[in-house]
Amino acid sequence: MMNFKCKQLNITDDPDFGCTIEFSDTIDEHKEDLTIEELINPTKKYLLIQRSYPELEFENDWYSIETSEIDIDFNQKDKMYVKLCHKEFEIYCAGITINIGLELSDREYSNLELIIKTRFKDKVVIMSE
Repeated sequence: MMNFKCKQLNITDDPDFGCTIEFSDTIDEHKEDLTIEELINPTKKYLLIQRSYPELEFENDWYSIETSEIDIDFNQKDKMYVKLCHKEFEIYCAGITINIGLELSDREYSNLELIIKTRFKDKVVIMSE
């Protein structure tokens, strides 16, 4: 299990390439003076959920999950089970549960909910409280 408080939420929705949701416990400030150790072994915690659109018409979308601390063996046949409320995002997939505390504005929360329900609808099962 992985737990952290989300300090920065990034959602990128590109109609040509795909959609990415990133929860991070660190606010990214573009530090140009990072040491090699900081670049190789970052200390920030994150969860990245991605959907990549196929280049060719007959190919399928590709879904992936990446975290800073846990290797997730996500199979394309698997589902992601998500509980979402204003204070918490919980995801269960591939035998792993991740809890992320949220402090989002109403607009950020609505956008996150919309993206999950539309862009990830084929892979996400929304669980009610």
